[in-house]
Amino acid sequence: MLAGLAAGAIAAIIASLVSLPLHSPVDSAFNSATVAVAALVVGLIAGLLWSWLSARMLWYGVALAGLFIIVLVAALAGNSQLERLASFAIPLAAIAVIVCAVLTPALASFFLRPNLGLMKWSPVIAVIMALAVGFGLITQGDAGSGDLALPPPPPTAAAPTAPAPTESASAATATPSAPSGVSSPTPTAAPPPAATETAPATVPPAATPTQTAARPATATPAPAVPTPEPAPTDAAPEAEESGQSFVIGEGSEITFTVEEELGRSPVRFDAVISGAELSGTANLDGSPSVVTLDLHSLSSDQEWRDRYIRNRMFPDTPEAIVTVEKLPDLSQSFFDGETTTGELAGSLQIGDTVTPLVFEVEARHDGDTINVLGRTTFTWEELGLPKPTARSVVYLADEVRVQVLLIARAP
Repeated sequence: MLAGLAAGAIAAIIASLVSLPLHSPVDSAFNSATVAVAALVVGLIAGLLWSWLSARMLWYGVALAGLFIIVLVAALAGNSQLERLASFAIPLAAIAVIVCAVLTPALASFFLRPNLGLMKWSPVIAVIMALAVGFGLITQGDAGSGDLALPPPPPTAAAPTAPAPTESASAATATPSAPSGVSSPTPTAAPPPAATETAPATVPPAATPTQTAARPATATPAPAVPTPEPAPTDAAPEAEESGQSFVIGEGSEITFTVEEELGRSPVRFDAVISGAELSGTANLDGSPSVVTLDLHSLSSDQEWRDRYIRNRMFPDTPEAIVTVEKLPDLSQSFFDGETTTGELAGSLQIGDTVTPLVFEVEARHDGDTINVLGRTTFTWEELGLPKPTARSVVYLADEVRVQVLLIARAP
């Protein structure tokens, strides 16, 4: 018996740790605590079998193999009702049976020694440690969390700087100078070279005064034609107006979290139902903002729960609509990309039932995208729905916690 308990405690610690990365079918019923207790039971059975069949090693091995087969058949049969039961239970059962089958005979010879003193209490200490590990890790299950968060802000782009003028550009704008010893045939300043070069050769001396008098006229620049100012258009108001409406789509998510207890679980866990099929518009111009959720797309870690939502809770109302009549005045810090917080009043409509809700909101404006995270709660009674019931559910909280993340982009 002592050997079996010690072997079971070792198996319990190993199996509890291995159970964490496995996908439990239901964390409230199959978790590290239940795994540890089950491994201790296997160790106790192995100890009893060894004390009865120690002279018959073959029968001892066959008996433990039979125990594993029983667990295997039960897991495969239950897998049709509880998804992932087989993939979770079978590896852990194999660990418990193999560790107990090997260690029990080895530890039995150790505990048969005389004058063990305090060592005879080591199985009790091992059992306490195994239970401590199992129950200590019970909250480390792999059930999804209902907590959402705003996405990180986009990286801040460095302000563009004007490029330094290159040598070629400087040369192009500077007045060219002739090399030493070479006269430049073409002057660099207005008037044009043709007028200054040909005037002495083609005009007679008598005409020089005329030419001299004419020169101011030719040298005087023509009056500049004023550039008409652009007529005012409605482009800016249109751009401003279009920038006030954002389309909700990809990246948006909603979660519903409610505390529940299944079967004879020693603890209560959070059941999380989530969905990503959200659509609608967020308007910053004072018009109503509307968000639509596809209720039939909601999912959890249990298919039977998802079927219940689709077929029994919302068979004829596949959509839920959240409406905010008008967004409050937004601070400049919001438009500058800083996260702002506040409260937002809205309503939730499912079928003919409209429930007023108040959301605690975090929001940030990222240029062409706004990100909004809202949190609220409601009860089944406020929603006009009876509390869900199932044979496997022994407790379900009245309050449902809601978190919704909206990612809205400019059209």
